[in-house]
Amino acid sequence: MSYSQNLLQFIDASSTAFHAVENLKKELVAQNYQELKEEVPWSLEKGGKYFVTRAEGSIVLFKIPKKWTNDYAYNIIGAHTDSPCLKIKNNPISTKEGYQLLNVEVYGGVLLNSWFDKDLYFGGRLIIENKNGELEQQLVKIKKRLRIPRLAIHLDREVNKQGFKPNPQEHMFPIIGLHRDIRFEDWIKQETGLSGTILSWDLFLFDAEKSSLGGIDDEFIFAPRLDNLASVHASFEALRLSEDKENKVQMAVYFQHEEIGSESQNGANSNFLEATLKRVHSFISTNEENFYQAIARSFFISADMAHAVHPNYTEKHDKNHKPYIGAGPVIKSNANMRYATDAFSIAKFKQWCKKADIPFQDFCSRNDIGCGSTIGPMTAAKIGIPTIDVGNPMLSMHSIREMCGVQDHTYIIKVFTEFYKS
Repeated sequence: MSYSQNLLQFIDASSTAFHAVENLKKELVAQNYQELKEEVPWSLEKGGKYFVTRAEGSIVLFKIPKKWTNDYAYNIIGAHTDSPCLKIKNNPISTKEGYQLLNVEVYGGVLLNSWFDKDLYFGGRLIIENKNGELEQQLVKIKKRLRIPRLAIHLDREVNKQGFKPNPQEHMFPIIGLHRDIRFEDWIKQETGLSGTILSWDLFLFDAEKSSLGGIDDEFIFAPRLDNLASVHASFEALRLSEDKENKVQMAVYFQHEEIGSESQNGANSNFLEATLKRVHSFISTNEENFYQAIARSFFISADMAHAVHPNYTEKHDKNHKPYIGAGPVIKSNANMRYATDAFSIAKFKQWCKKADIPFQDFCSRNDIGCGSTIGPMTAAKIGIPTIDVGNPMLSMHSIREMCGVQDHTYIIKVFTEFYKS
């Protein structure tokens, strides 16, 4: 199966950050990785493969070399598991004009108009109290089709001239049915067959349509959550393909909550990665000095999707920095360090691209249009590790359905594999 076909399956199975982590865990177990728990002591072995999760939405996975001395370093690729979407509120159901509506709030920088007139499912995690009074987590997907309908043009005659400007408080509630008395928790139990008392949830809406290839030559990937599950998948594949390297701890970290600022227990601005690095280090040495020397020798790739030039809006790009789909991974730079890229990290990444025999592109925003940010700057600042921000070019970023290039996905897996070799 091609990398892109495999990516489509991964995305369709990973409807939420929790499902993405669960799917990664299943694959890691199949690859003979051992699960570690933060709340118990770790016992590591040279040549071992391990993973650890936090809050079920973030995960770190790593390979320890068979030959490991105090001169070791970490090769790390980081990405994020979450995507902009709609989250179900704690009081989830309301009624209006004879309809039952699902009460939602906006999670991240959602392109709101893309969520209208789409078939929607919802899912995520439930926290359930069992008959013994213990709390259990259960992942669910409720595949009942819901919809947020647009207002007919007959009732909004100027919409094509004045633009469609949905109000997130007034216009974003999905219709789930005609009015009848039903408790949300009872509905979930009815659909899942679960027992126990549902106390709380983290539930999100997602596109019911499956991912696909598109274009004349199937050169495009059409899918939800490409930002940033495509980067998760690419780095995961590269780590799977990587061979043991003396004195190199090969690692990937996938954080939740990047789309809302990373300020959480398991976001990139938490101590999850730093704590994991220190616990891995303590396996070989109790000398803190050796740890900071290792960090100075290490490298972090922040992998997040990039803005391809849009053929209908070319003026939105700096004319000298226009990434194209199919032309290789994008090196993202910003003078104000919204990306962690600097001259040293650019040079290193270009070397790996050359060794992998793939092209690369440069991106810098127009001076009059601010750029977004990634996990790169906060990771570089928190850990003190040389870092670069890169990602594959894509269109429709933060839409319910996005698009990128088949060839680019292969390119970035190749360079990530080369990075793990270095």
